[in-house]
Amino acid sequence: MDESVKGQPAPVSSSSRLPCLDTVRGVAILAVVCSHIGSRLAQSETVNQLIVDIGRGGVTLFFLLSGYLIFSKVQTQSLTKFIIRRFFKVMPSYWVNISVIFIIDLLIDNCPHFSAPSYLASLMAVSDVIGVQAVSGVFWTLLIEFKFYLFIALQHALFGRRHLHKIFSILILFEIGCWFFRGHGSLTLSYFPVFYLGIEIALAEESGWARLALLRLALVTLLSGGSLYLCLDQQKLAATLYLAGSTIFFAIILKHRIGSNFFVYFGITSYSNYLYHSIIAWAIFTILAPPTGVASLPAVAIALFLATLVAKTFYKFIEVPMVNLGQQLTARLPAS
Repeated sequence: MDESVKGQPAPVSSSSRLPCLDTVRGVAILAVVCSHIGSRLAQSETVNQLIVDIGRGGVTLFFLLSGYLIFSKVQTQSLTKFIIRRFFKVMPSYWVNISVIFIIDLLIDNCPHFSAPSYLASLMAVSDVIGVQAVSGVFWTLLIEFKFYLFIALQHALFGRRHLHKIFSILILFEIGCWFFRGHGSLTLSYFPVFYLGIEIALAEESGWARLALLRLALVTLLSGGSLYLCLDQQKLAATLYLAGSTIFFAIILKHRIGSNFFVYFGITSYSNYLYHSIIAWAIFTILAPPTGVASLPAVAIALFLATLVAKTFYKFIEVPMVNLGQQLTARLPAS
């Protein structure tokens, strides 16, 4: 985010953001939300899976975008500033979301109920590490994101910009090794190289989209896609195809600075939408879905509308104030 001359952080607003990046966010969140909510329209398992797989493309876009953005941030911010700002960007909204789930758990009988260890592990963001069920199905991607934030911060503190391709290669080899010895893949290990593909997009942009940089980007895409296809336990082909398509889409949007007001609107509130759309969908479908479990088109439309409204509310009253607080706390810290 931009900072003013006086050293005070500029408030979070659409004017301090790049429309092309928010366009990518908007496409990603709409893919995720529409796949989760829209899949309830499908009466065929095959069609349902195709709709759900659209969300995989959205998740891949988010991971690429995180790699691109976080690579920039760790180079322009001190380690302390980076950690504090990331914390206030993601954790308060995350904890509020868990609190909302807990209140629903307490007050409503026919909702999903979770154990105390599930809540504790979710609060500490270690559900996947200790093998405890998270209190929200969407948390699996956030937990991978959190690990990447810590990993890239440590990597930059130790090596700066050096050894990026070596570390990427080691991650690929480690992922394949774990798959070979364990007999099954790991979501975290499988998707970690995707963040480095986002970094490769940043390097290509930095080079002015030079031919050699684009060749490296193609090679990293090939290696990332190959490792996904080999090591994922399910939907291998879909994940690989969405990775290739998402990379091309992101690079084109970035290179030509393409922005869309429609997608920017959803991109700005994407984090809150990501956190709350599944709760809204559960509430609406519990009330309006027939016994068959297949939702009607009006029910899906209502769920999408309310998810957007709730996301806007939590973005305005939770996300923005916390991001601004993080900026205020780090305003006088060194840049790097």
